[in-house]
Amino acid sequence: MPPGDNIHPTSSVDLHTASSSRHRHRDSGVNKSILNNAINTRIENSSFVINNNQAPAVTATSFPDSNIDSLNKLYDRVATNAILNAGGRADEVKCHPGTRVDIISIVERWMDSEGNDSSTPNLLWLSGPAGAGKSAIMQTIAERCKDRGVPAFNFFFFRADPTRSNAQPLVATLLYQIIKVSPLVRQAIATVLSNDPLLFAASIQDQFDQLLSKPLQGTPSLLGYPARRPIVLLIDGLDECDLRHNLSQKQIIQAVDHLVVQENSPFLVLVASRAEPQIAMAFKQLASPVQSIFLDDQYAPEKDIRIFVTGEFNKIKKSHNLAHTLSDSWPSADDTEAIVRKSSGQFIYAATVMRFLSNSSANPVLSLERVRGMAPATKNSPFSQLDAIYAYILSQADDQEAVKDFLAAKLFRNAADSQKDNLYDRDTPLLSITTILSIYDPSRYNLALLDSCASDLTAILQFLGHEMIFYHASFTDFLTDKSRSGDYHIDIPVFAAKVFPAIWMKAPESKTKANSQYYEGTPDYLASFNRVHCCKLSRRLRNLSKHSQTLSS
Repeated sequence: MPPGDNIHPTSSVDLHTASSSRHRHRDSGVNKSILNNAINTRIENSSFVINNNQAPAVTATSFPDSNIDSLNKLYDRVATNAILNAGGRADEVKCHPGTRVDIISIVERWMDSEGNDSSTPNLLWLSGPAGAGKSAIMQTIAERCKDRGVPAFNFFFFRADPTRSNAQPLVATLLYQIIKVSPLVRQAIATVLSNDPLLFAASIQDQFDQLLSKPLQGTPSLLGYPARRPIVLLIDGLDECDLRHNLSQKQIIQAVDHLVVQENSPFLVLVASRAEPQIAMAFKQLASPVQSIFLDDQYAPEKDIRIFVTGEFNKIKKSHNLAHTLSDSWPSADDTEAIVRKSSGQFIYAATVMRFLSNSSANPVLSLERVRGMAPATKNSPFSQLDAIYAYILSQADDQEAVKDFLAAKLFRNAADSQKDNLYDRDTPLLSITTILSIYDPSRYNLALLDSCASDLTAILQFLGHEMIFYHASFTDFLTDKSRSGDYHIDIPVFAAKVFPAIWMKAPESKTKANSQYYEGTPDYLASFNRVHCCKLSRRLRNLSKHSQTLSS
């Protein structure tokens, strides 16, 4: 989906164009803040330390009872699993050392850019396909913020955890982290909640305004961090928030935009998500500029995946219980490259494979052979996690029948292309996916419907009008293996038998039409291709017949 006028894509070239000076200071004379007049401010062991004779630090013990009760309302709404390094999290992943260096550098430059650099947006959107490694990048950035002394507060959405799969705990969880390091902010928030005990039942916009924007507006650098805006909010997995109510995703985007556009706002916000249509539209509709990073090939993912795979193989050779059986020559260079190629620039495939090799009690040599299809798979599939992601994405499509035909036409066309040299002149153009389906059922299939199908599948493919690109090479394996895809399985010969008659009948009448180049050579190509797939279908029927006879006897 192309960026809107307000969205500024970030290029890897930008790494070399920024100034080396990254320090930004705000005019203390302008700030009107709950932290004004605080001096010698520093952080020690996640506690705010303020040395100020005029305004002694406020502690919870000095709060009125009503303020303590109001903070309890906040604590009750915190999603602890949404916070970095929370004990109950099952999705904690970080970037392998030496990988994603360019992207992390771009984000940190954005955080540290000059205070007088008005061209730098205060909202950054990190997006990419499913499995591109967005959460690993976000968690690595959050860890690095701690190491760099950057006050960053985070929320990690996760659809499988009901405590953090919706927008309700977002503001409370961010606030909880902020008040842990600032007694004065804690006092201000307690006062706000005491005056309006039902504020957490208000809209997301009101919560951001009343609990984040107004109490912290004009706040000077909390930790003396020399940046134009000292507080960074990291929100990961926005596409996993309120899956049945996409309105919440739009409301969060609008709320964080309103938060950062305030003149004395101390906030920068980094949002990470898949490039889902409703999220992309919400960002495009903002009046203020948004910086964007889309995780694609310009950031050299293959190099990073190769580093990751090599590092994981080294761990297996040291720590697996059968490591002593592994030869020095294992794995081969081809083994490593096969995993890198199949990953198609997305980390999810490589991570899934290496997790399977590491955790399986079987010999890693045998496990790798199963992954590569050289040995039969056991009941414990190497790809169970990956398959669950594919199945979930497909399950969210509105028109299941159309989506299945849409994908089948892509695989059908790929199969035809792979047999071009054997079947017909390679210069003969292939029918497009749109043409195949519109001939098969002209009353149903048109470009508008196919664009809608593609819109439901933006996490795993890109559709450019007539051509489709899978972000993951392993997606084809999933679709064509019934044991993995189940209801989403695509049988190419069966689909071919379904569409061939319509295409065959259409070819002669196209000779007089402007689009005849799409059908030139079609009868020869169809006849040859039809023979190949009819043979496959016939063999399958014969095997089924033999199996039925065996069962009968």
